Amino acid sequence: MNSLRTKQVLKGALVILFAVSTSVPQWTVYGESISSESESREVETTETTDAGNETKSSTSQTETNTETTVETSVTSTDQETTATTDNQQTEEATATKMSNDESSSAKVSDKENGTENDDIGKGENFNGKEYLNYFGKQMTEILNGPTEDIKSKLIELLVTELAVNDYGVDKEIIKHLIATYLLYDIAFAKNSVLMSMLGGTDDGTTPTENTGFYPNTKQLHQTVLNKQDGKMMDVYAYYVDQGSDKTVMIHGGFRGNWNNGIVTEEYNDFYKAGYNLLFVDSRATGNSGGDYVTYGQYESDDVLYWINQEVRERPSQKILLYGGSMGAATMMSVLAKDIPVNVKGIIENCGFASIDEQLRFTYSQTVAPALPDAIKNQLDIIGDQEHEDLFMGLLKQYYFDQEMHLDTKAALPTIGMSDSLPKLIIHGTADDVVPVSNAQKLYELSGGYKDLLLVEGAGHGKAQEVDHAAYTKHVTDFLKVVFHDQINVKYVDENNKSLLKDQDEIQLYGAYGENYMTEQKTFEGYELANVEGPTEGIFNETIPTIIFYYKKIPVAPPKKQDPTENADNKGKNEPREDQSSDDTQPIQMTVKVQKKTDAKKECCRKLEKRNIRFSFIQVDFYLLARLSHGFGEEREGK
Repeated sequence: MNSLRTKQVLKGALVILFAVSTSVPQWTVYGESISSESESREVETTETTDAGNETKSSTSQTETNTETTVETSVTSTDQETTATTDNQQTEEATATKMSNDESSSAKVSDKENGTENDDIGKGENFNGKEYLNYFGKQMTEILNGPTEDIKSKLIELLVTELAVNDYGVDKEIIKHLIATYLLYDIAFAKNSVLMSMLGGTDDGTTPTENTGFYPNTKQLHQTVLNKQDGKMMDVYAYYVDQGSDKTVMIHGGFRGNWNNGIVTEEYNDFYKAGYNLLFVDSRATGNSGGDYVTYGQYESDDVLYWINQEVRERPSQKILLYGGSMGAATMMSVLAKDIPVNVKGIIENCGFASIDEQLRFTYSQTVAPALPDAIKNQLDIIGDQEHEDLFMGLLKQYYFDQEMHLDTKAALPTIGMSDSLPKLIIHGTADDVVPVSNAQKLYELSGGYKDLLLVEGAGHGKAQEVDHAAYTKHVTDFLKVVFHDQINVKYVDENNKSLLKDQDEIQLYGAYGENYMTEQKTFEGYELANVEGPTEGIFNETIPTIIFYYKKIPVAPPKKQDPTENADNKGKNEPREDQSSDDTQPIQMTVKVQKKTDAKKECCRKLEKRNIRFSFIQVDFYLLARLSHGFGEEREGK
């Protein structure tokens, strides 16, 4: 409760900080006067000189009817800070200019602690970056100080910078620099005092409450080289080891960290599937080092480190990237870099395609409309193209180029998505943080296998919540492509009947991009006739079927022994050693049949000869008997 009370007080104080339009007249914007509740009046301007003395000057204005509690004086026009052609002000302006020329630097006194900043400069020597550092330091000290002092000190700081201190430059410059610092603190600074003051940073992709941790979770810590500034940096991650050969690497959204736990329904699907989980703690967030949020440009380096670390420890590990919001942009940016082949796919949920476009959208559609009118009016924060260009230019000049080395137009997400790795893109049509047009653009630019899920009516990071069934189906189907790619292999005869025992086909599984090779099997009585489909290749989004066709090997009828065949001819028809034993060939069959026919004819001729010979013998015996009988009768007659 005390924490909540503190946040409420701080939030109220921030509004009060800029609600000075009720106590301080509004200033000229681009040379045009903005009306306030008061009419014009004669006011005094106070300038701090090198000697610390105050010189007072006045300008003629009409009387005001508005009461004010501000005891300090303010300038009402830009002309009050420079020499004018008005005869009544010539001497005063000249004196002021001489005072400014005595020193190239304005000593800005901190009334609270007496410290001075000598580096800001004045006039032509004004240093915008030093002013940003100065203002940021003052504001941070106030917001981190005693709660009861925040209100009064914030009002004092703003009034001093906009009404009292004279840096010899247009007041519009000071207003825009203050606004630039606020935008920088909210969007990029590691320890953002404004974000912590305003409360949670939930973007729908990371836990906001203490949800606890999955079993077997351990925190990982390494010190690595930060490519952003060339210094060593601490990086942290949380690893859930389930003994799987597959790991899902997860990165949360803007300022999301895992200190409060990582158990969410969104990640439970991966956990229940038995995959290892690795949650990367974003730089400038949580325990990790780094001074700036970079919207994926350098966060992707941190993810790449943990990918390589996982591969070093588990060389055969298969890795899926998953990110939400800024985490999705981070994971897409990873694909634009030199990644190992172990990375098999990416699921990006409500991510943006361009850092520059997303920052502009956030400023115009989220930050500017959400600010109280007092803030927008006093600091000239307007959500249009002109002011987008203004503040993006100031951020680039003072932060992106000088300190952050951030290239907002590098378009790393779109470069990464052009890769051929499988991609699943998820977005809600009612997303008011990252427009759904980003998903459509990324899908069109994506190469290789891709799938797009647009959930009607879902806000930022709420696709799973609004349409759980569709979300689950798309994720499940995608995981089959990434981790369980399939090849079907059939072995059939001429009648397309499977030659396998108790199954029609064999399935081969592998991760996307891995090689596969099928096997030619041997079946008794069959020989390979043809193959349909690639017998080897890589696993991809398709599920091909490779068919091995077999035909029966012809079998010759058994050889019958001829009982009339001369034993001397036995074996004459057997094949020689150098002759094929296959007696099913037509020529060999003709020879054998011919041989058998000739043998039969020969046998018949022999029988016929025997019969003729026997007939002749019979005749001879008959004649001989007749002759013998006649000879005997003749002898008896004698």
